This record gives sequence, C-alpha cells and structure tokens, in this order.
Amino acid sequence: MACTGGNPPDEVSFSFVIVHLGCRDMKAHVELKDELSSVTEWGANVRTERHQPDYILMITVLMLTGIGVVTIYSASMVYDLHMGLSPGHFAVRQLAAAILGLVAFAVCTYIPYHFWYRHAAKCLLASVALLLLVMVPGIGHRSLGASRWIGTSSFHLQPSELAVIAIVLYLAFLLTKKLPVLHDSKRALRPALVITYLLTILVFAEPDMGTAMTLFLSATVLLFASGLRIKPLVLTLAVSFGLGVLGAHMASYRSSRLTAFFHPFQHAQTSGYQLVQGLTAIANGGWTGRGFAASISSTGYLPESYTDFIFAVFTEEWGWLGDIGLLAIFAVLIWRGFHIARYARDRFGSLLAIGLTSTIIIQAAINLGAVTWMLPVTGIPLPFISYGGTDVAINLLAAGILMSVSRETGLVMPEEDTIADIISVDELRAERSQSESTEAKFPSLQQPARVTRLSSRRGRKRGNAQTRQQDVGAPARSQRNLSLSWRAQQEMASDRRGRQNGRNSESSRDKRNRGKR
Repeated sequence: MACTGGNPPDEVSFSFVIVHLGCRDMKAHVELKDELSSVTEWGANVRTERHQPDYILMITVLMLTGIGVVTIYSASMVYDLHMGLSPGHFAVRQLAAAILGLVAFAVCTYIPYHFWYRHAAKCLLASVALLLLVMVPGIGHRSLGASRWIGTSSFHLQPSELAVIAIVLYLAFLLTKKLPVLHDSKRALRPALVITYLLTILVFAEPDMGTAMTLFLSATVLLFASGLRIKPLVLTLAVSFGLGVLGAHMASYRSSRLTAFFHPFQHAQTSGYQLVQGLTAIANGGWTGRGFAASISSTGYLPESYTDFIFAVFTEEWGWLGDIGLLAIFAVLIWRGFHIARYARDRFGSLLAIGLTSTIIIQAAINLGAVTWMLPVTGIPLPFISYGGTDVAINLLAAGILMSVSRETGLVMPEEDTIADIISVDELRAERSQSESTEAKFPSLQQPARVTRLSSRRGRKRGNAQTRQQDVGAPARSQRNLSLSWRAQQEMASDRRGRQNGRNSESSRDKRNRGKR
C-alpha cells in the first residue's frame, strides 16, 4: 500500500469494521502499518468463514462406530452359528449400515448447516408422514407386537429414529425464528409444545415408549437452552411425567418392566430374567474382563445380547477398565458437542449442536441406566454400539450435521455468557451514533449495548408495559428489533479489544514521536 502526501485517507475494510486512517509520508505509513496489524489481529478473532471441521469429534465418532461393529461381532457370533448363519452375519449388516452412515456423515459435514434452517419444516412434515405411514397395514412392518419399521425383512427403516432428528431441527429453527417474542408463551412455547407432543404421541402409539422418551427429553433440553421461562417448562415436565407414568401402566408388558425394575430377583425367571443376566455379566467382567469373544452371557444366557444389553457383554469381555475407556470416549464426544455449541456463530447453530448432542446423551444415559439397574428397561439402544442399522446411520448423520456447525465456529468465546441473551438493536444504534461524535479516529468502534437477559424476564407477569420499557429503553408498544444471536456479542467483544488495541497503538506512536523530537 503506497501513501503520498495530499491523497485522501485510505479506507481499509475488515469483516465488520472499516477503519479510516490517513498518512502523509513514509513515517506515517509505518505507523499506519502498526495500527493496521493490531486491528487485523483482533479482527481475525471474529472470523466466521468456513474452516476445518472438528477432527477430535470425527475421530471420536469413528472410534465408537468401530467399537460397535467389533462388539456386535463378538456378542452375536454364537447366536449366528446357532441360527445357521455365518459368524459375522449381524456384524456385516451393521458394517454396511455404518458405511452408509459414514457417507451421510461426510456429505452433511460439507453441507452448510443453514441448509437445515431453510428445510426444517419440510423435514418435520416428512417425519410426520413416515410416522403415519408406518401404522398403515401392509406398509408398516410389525414385529414383537409393535409396528415400528417400514420395509421388507432384509431392509428396515425406523421412522421414529428420524423423528428425533426432525424435532431437533425444527425446534432449533422455531426457537431461533421466535426469538423476538420468546417471552410470550402463546407465540413461542405453545407451538413448540404442540409439535413436540404430536411427534411424541405418534411414536408412543407404535408403540415405542423408549424412543418417545428420547424425543420428548431432547425437545425439553432445547426448550430450556433457548431461554424460555422456567415456570411453564417445569409445569410441562410435571404434567408429562404424570402422563408418562399413566402410559406405562396402560400396557401389560410396560407394567411388567416396572415390576422387574423394582423386584428383579423375585422375577428372575420371567420379566426380570434379562436384567438379572445382564447384572451377572457385568459382575463376571471384573476389572480386566474375560477377553475378546470370551463372554459367557452371549452364548445364550442373555437374550438379545447384541442389541439393548450389549454394554453387559462389553463389560464382561473388557472389564470395568474397558467401561471407563468407553465412557471416556462418550465424554469426549459430549465435550466437543457442547464446545461447538458454545462457539457457534449464531443461535440456530448453537441450538442445533445442543439438541444433537443431547440426543446422544439421553440415549446413552437411558441405555446404561437400564443395563445397570438404575432405570427400567425401555429398549433404547446404546448409540453407535448396539446393533441397529437405522440407529447407527441416523447417529452418524446427526454427527455430520454437528461437524458442519463446527466448520463455522468463532475463534473466541462470546463475552456474554448464554445464548439466551437478547441485545436491543435500537439501543445499540443509539449508543453507536453517540460514540461517533467522540471517537473520531475509530468511528465504527462503538460502545457495547446493554444486554437484557432472558433470565430477568422469567417469572415476569405479562402486560407490564412499563417494565418492558425500562428493560429495552423503548416505548412499550413500539417495535423492538432484536438481534438473533452471538454474532453481535462477538462483534461487541471485538470492538472492546479493538478500542484497547487502538489506544495502545496511539500511545506507542506518541511515544515514538516524542522520542524523535
């Protein structure tokens, strides 16, 4: 960049700030480069273009998928031989589904996640259609008294697994779109609850109570993370818990599961047989386990050892130390998921990452709780580990979407703590116009606007126009333009650093000038 005397000030544009600086000679040019380098340093911190995905998350997902295929081979080998199949029959089928899931994982990684914002409603409608279609005789595949699958005996699609992802996509979209009226329960909470209960009831009617619980709890986590009022959410959870207990007693097999949970050893030969055998396998594993393919429970003692109770077989073969390692891998996945949510560049990406990570947490918690006698048996598989083509493919697809969010994360954590913060744009503009008169050299580096937290809105009575006017500094019935997420917070945080760097550069330049004099 060349500078000559008499030329107008150069204009250098960075992502959201334009710095106007002038220079008259080469000495001023050197000083200008010093200032621009400092501005570039903090301007790069709010980079929002796509970058490399989270490779730690990718390695974690691949490790869990590989462990799942190997454990399924070990747990189903004896059963395959007993049924006259090849020893790796179920493992090969799981591997084929994992390969399809990895293709979806790779494709979703490089699809911008805002694609799902535009098509969230369509995904929801498609999910509802599939849930209705599975109940149509002749289309839905019925097995063990439940109609949960679509397809032939060799290829099954479980729509309830897709419904879990669909509800996360739609609620992340809805709770982003409804942010300006998030404190209004009729306009934000009510539509979200209607959609959540609709999908929950459709899944529950298959019947599939375990997946219905996963879907509802994942939606509840998103509703809480979005910043909605606590009181309506608590009431919703209380009512839903009562309905869940009532639904558990509506079918004899569900009530028998509750009986087996409370008194497993009294029903060790009937409803509590699977739980007792699972606990026996966990106890036999000890610290180091029996070794690969050396499980006794998988030889016929533990029913369906390669599906819901595969964790018991894993413990028997690899011991409690192996359990610690497996749980550590899940912990890394959860850490990276919430890390991505914390650094996401906008509200939709944050909610999407929270919802997708929560589905994995909830499924793993319910499965491990059932196997270890902490929760009733519900039939929820262990993510990436249990046998199930649809389950592993959908989990890999969800991980791919999470990877897509990780490609657009910021480089610094927003200074404002939660994604539920609302920033008044009117107040931001007012302070910006006021700062323009006082900061001549940095006209676009304004003072940050005051943040109104949604936590201060929770519990507030509706209709209090004066309180709302005090919160946002605007007339009670005027339009209140609110920013959508963290980008404004990141910009304000960078503004603070930019002002500080500008002052430091100016002071250092003054010192150099005084030294030359």
